[in-house]
Amino acid sequence: MSETENPAADAGAGTADAAATGTPLVGAALVVAVTVIVLWLGLLAWLAFHTDATEVAWSRLLIVLGSVEAVAFAAIGALFGTTVQRQRVADLAARTEAAESRASANETAALNGHRLAAAVQASRAPGGGADTEQLSADGRSGRDPLLDMANRLFPD
Repeated sequence: MSETENPAADAGAGTADAAATGTPLVGAALVVAVTVIVLWLGLLAWLAFHTDATEVAWSRLLIVLGSVEAVAFAAIGALFGTTVQRQRVADLAARTEAAESRASANETAALNGHRLAAAVQASRAPGGGADTEQLSADGRSGRDPLLDMANRLFPD
């Protein structure tokens, strides 16, 4: 299956691109996060100015504050966390692209090495160059180190 036929890969790539270049929280999520933070800050300010409440009222208000505070901290974490993660995603995308480029170059180099080894093995194998005239008397009398290396590195 090719890369363009895999919808899951396309969806993942789109998510990474959006996270790397777009706004971390958008739409309803952003509105809810900001609303909860403003509500929490408003409740804190209201409590700071209304210190004359009874002990029972304070206990109830602190329970409400604890609930709103937990959600507000989650909203703050979502706002700041996605900002940090967006930078990490961008860094990882750049590293992935560089690694894929190196892998492609290494694949090309390996293929060229196999081609070179096949050419050396074909041209220097015994009987491989029977139709060519030898220019020296000692040309093929001993072991050929280049042929030996090609056979050792690429035994197929």
